Amino acid sequence: MERIVIEVDKARAMKWRKVPAILKSRLQKSFEKQIELISQSDKESRFEELLQMAREEAAKNGLIEEILQQLLN
Repeated sequence: MERIVIEVDKARAMKWRKVPAILKSRLQKSFEKQIELISQSDKESRFEELLQMAREEAAKNGLIEEILQQLLN
């Protein structure tokens, strides 16, 4: 495991110190899932951007849908 730091205000930090270990463990797993979801969403967003750039470049170079279909057939 690797440690990360999340900054919170003093009141919440004091409350966190009193949280039982089992709850901390559950929250850790929840954070891991959330980070994974955010990461996956970001990857999909970047992939969509890349596809859009490829579409624009292809269209700029004259590769329209009809020509693409002819090439594929």
